Amino acid sequence: MHYFDFSVAVPPDHIPGTVRFPRRRSPNLQTDFVTISATQFRDRSAFVSSLNSVARQKQPQDREVVLFVHGFNTNFAEGLYRQAQLSHDFGSRGISVNFSWASAGDLRAYAYDRESALLARDGLESLLLSVSASNATRIVIIAHSMGAQVVMETLRQMEIRGAPVFFDKLSSVVLVAPDIDVDLFVNQAAPLAELDIPLYIFVSSRDRALRLSSLLRGRAPRLGMLTDAAALGDLPVAIIDTSDVGANGDPLQHFKAASSPTMIALFAGMGTAGLEMFQEGQNSPGLLQGGVDAIQDAANVVLGGPAGPR
Repeated sequence: MHYFDFSVAVPPDHIPGTVRFPRRRSPNLQTDFVTISATQFRDRSAFVSSLNSVARQKQPQDREVVLFVHGFNTNFAEGLYRQAQLSHDFGSRGISVNFSWASAGDLRAYAYDRESALLARDGLESLLLSVSASNATRIVIIAHSMGAQVVMETLRQMEIRGAPVFFDKLSSVVLVAPDIDVDLFVNQAAPLAELDIPLYIFVSSRDRALRLSSLLRGRAPRLGMLTDAAALGDLPVAIIDTSDVGANGDPLQHFKAASSPTMIALFAGMGTAGLEMFQEGQNSPGLLQGGVDAIQDAANVVLGGPAGPR
């Protein structure tokens, strides 16, 4: 494990839902996402101290960590810049923490990434324990694609081992286009259901990347393509179907929650700061339902499942 502090500049002409990488050796701050500083911490303790310092500078209600885990075929810079885009577009006031696992960053390396994702479980557990040991008041985990597998396996492992301080701070888990077998997910999520941790799943029946993943497994259904919450039984899961919304720069339709201007505009305008709606909605019962109604009216998507308060 290595710990860093990065500052990423978002260009003034940024189009919501997109990440623009420099095409020349000299990046342009007016048009490109650019890393403007990078500092390595000497160890885990220095990382936690820095996290505490950032938390002290925020209002009490904003002392939460939004932790992002990238998916398949994603190199370090891509994962880092995607989280910068998420934080910027959703107007998050929380503390952004990015967990990068060793994806090969190659479309041909699906099997390699699958094994790397499993190998990353202990590293993610170590990071989550570090974050929970800080002064952050809440933790929201957002995982995309194969990153959802890393997260669910890690949470199941932590529940079995016991991590009461962490689970007390974990307010919600958001899985975006999760590349997980449906039956496996039910098995992974069962221990979390007993802890009343809400799970929000963004799905799309038009996800081309998950369609290919399903074919590789003999057409086994993938969680990110599920549109019927009944298949998950009584798990505290809410399914948000984004099949009918458009997306910017997402030809595979694989990250609509972050690339769709409609979704960004809706979630960023709920009266909370971007992705905070997922846990703030627990404290304000009408907020989440209000968001659901707005999405149904504007984007023709459906929320189902009994995700409840925490």
